[in-house]
Parts: sequence; structure tokens; C-alpha cells
Amino acid sequence: MVKTRVIDLIHFDDLPAGQNAIVAVMSYSGYDIEDAVVLNKASVDRGYGRCIVLKKFMTSLKSYPNSTRDRVREMADGDGSMMLENQKKKLSSLEVDGICAVGGQVAPGSTLVRKEMPKNTTDTQIGNFDDPSHEQEYTDSHLKYKSPEGGPDGVVDKVLVTKNKDDTTLIKVLMRQVRRPELGDKFSSRHGQKGVVGIIVPQENMPFNDQGICPDMIMNPHG
Repeated sequence: MVKTRVIDLIHFDDLPAGQNAIVAVMSYSGYDIEDAVVLNKASVDRGYGRCIVLKKFMTSLKSYPNSTRDRVREMADGDGSMMLENQKKKLSSLEVDGICAVGGQVAPGSTLVRKEMPKNTTDTQIGNFDDPSHEQEYTDSHLKYKSPEGGPDGVVDKVLVTKNKDDTTLIKVLMRQVRRPELGDKFSSRHGQKGVVGIIVPQENMPFNDQGICPDMIMNPHG
């Protein structure tokens, strides 16, 4: 109905920016006060308003004054027999090198990088650390996927192993998660009319017009 000159100049209509929705402008219940909006639950179930959230996780492999250093422990064949079922589940997304696989699904609380750090990082009088026969004790310091419990699994989008200017190895993991609209999420039109989700209503309780068309969203006229 209304288009600005800038939209034509930047070819905004050719970009996959947002979704076209059927919007009813009306006052409906008390859950759309001021700039709140009402969503149709059936539309949300069909995929309306889904978005992808990206979150970065990072860990570093430090070196210590006594020549010890952090390490990423590889997944050996015999590891599984020594672990509890719960531990196995948390390490299930890792590849042989102890780092999660790109494209793999990771549940909240699972391990992304099987990092271990030495127990003794200060005492320099306990032997030669470069000697393979010298057994150094390590403790777990895993990088875990932090996400709300009961939330959807995340997908490993990218993994980067690099070094910074101090020659410290950095391991970065970019996680991807598909999110459903929830109460409190903010929606906006391309003209900047914004509204927070006040309630998600089943379709049978939504208004409809003479042709039986039911809106995806109800927007208050005051918004």
C-alpha cells in the first residue's frame, strides 16, 4: 500500500527480510494494550515468526609458568567403557579430536570442547614436563553448551581453531538455534511500528472476516 523511495533504491523487496503477514488492526481483549500484539497460535505452529539465534562460545589453551599447558583430550576407543551413561551422553557430539562436529546437534549442557587443564600449574620442581614418560595429572575444564534447560537443541554452525598475538590457541564455536515466538518477543513492521507479544491465542478464538480469513497477528490501533 505504501512504499518509500529508499525501499526501491536498496531493492528491499528483493531481500528475504521478514515475512508477509495478515494483520488485523483492532482492539482485542486486554492483552494488546498500547503497543502489544496478539499472535495466532496456528500461524506460529506453521512457522510464522521463526528466527535463527547465533551464539558464540570460546575457550583458550593456556600455557603456565611451570611449562604445563592446557590440552584438548581426544576421544579414545576405550573411553566409553570407563564412563557413566550420563557422561557418555554429554560427550556424544564430539569427534575424535575432542571438538564438536560442524552440523551436529548439541543438547543444552553437552560438551563442545573436551578441554583439560593441569592440576599443578605453579610448582616447577616436579619433573620434566616435556618427557613423554612423565605423567601429569589433569582436571576437566570442558567448554559446555549453555542454553535454557528444556530448550531446543543447538546446531554447530562453525568451528574455528586459531591463535592470538600471544601464541595462545583459541577454539571458537558458533552455535545456531531456531526459536519460536514467545511472550515478550518484539515484532516490527518495515515502517518501524513495533509491538511486544502480549498473548498467543488458539485460532478458534481469533476473529475472522466475511471470507473466513483469520489474521496471523492483531495490532492495536494505538500502536
